[in-house]
Amino acid sequence: MSPLALAFMALVVFASAFMRGYSGFGYPVLVVAAGAFVTNPLALVPMAVLGDLVLCLQHGRAAWPDIHWPTAWRLSLGALLGLLPGLLILPHVDEATARIAISGIVLLASLVMLRGWVLPPGAGKGATLGMGVVSGLVAPAGVAGPPAVMVTAALGLSPLVFRATLLAYFVLLDGMTFVQFGLAGKIDTAVLIATAASVPFVVIGSWWGARLAVGADPARFRRITIGVLMAMAAIGLIRALV
Repeated sequence: MSPLALAFMALVVFASAFMRGYSGFGYPVLVVAAGAFVTNPLALVPMAVLGDLVLCLQHGRAAWPDIHWPTAWRLSLGALLGLLPGLLILPHVDEATARIAISGIVLLASLVMLRGWVLPPGAGKGATLGMGVVSGLVAPAGVAGPPAVMVTAALGLSPLVFRATLLAYFVLLDGMTFVQFGLAGKIDTAVLIATAASVPFVVIGSWWGARLAVGADPARFRRITIGVLMAMAAIGLIRALV
């Protein structure tokens, strides 16, 4: 990357970590979607997954008491079923297709969240497991978050439980994805160096976002984050199609 591209990626990592700390989700998908402006987005996925794991560990202790474990485990079981097929498909996807798929998934999930979709009574267990499969299937492309966020938001959990449950799921998902990436030979020296270089931006950005989120209107930061996701998805689609 050129110095200008590196500076852009540093800004992207910081802003994505800030939004993750503020809203409870969005780091990998924002890094991958915005990073697509300067490089192949698929090359950023291992770094984004490791960075997200750092974020989860940073905030895990505070979130532990509020985790809704049945939801977290169902999402994780579904992700486990979807992750391996996703890894097998990924090597056969070209860069342009990846940009369109990533942007399309993010935009669709954002629109669903914006409409305030709520699951009917009794549908939560099956929907959570099913969306976990979808989340695992698209995890190798860095967009595991939107399907999980969409279904968790539809469960009607309180803001604290919503954030904590997603954090627990992302710890489990990132761990599984990291192992699978390692077995597939995708965790090399370059990825580790890039991740290490991103850690200060990740930690500071996430800390600042989490600090501002305390006492903030949950509906407001939800709208802000969804708006950012939609903007990045729309720009990504335009860039891929033009």
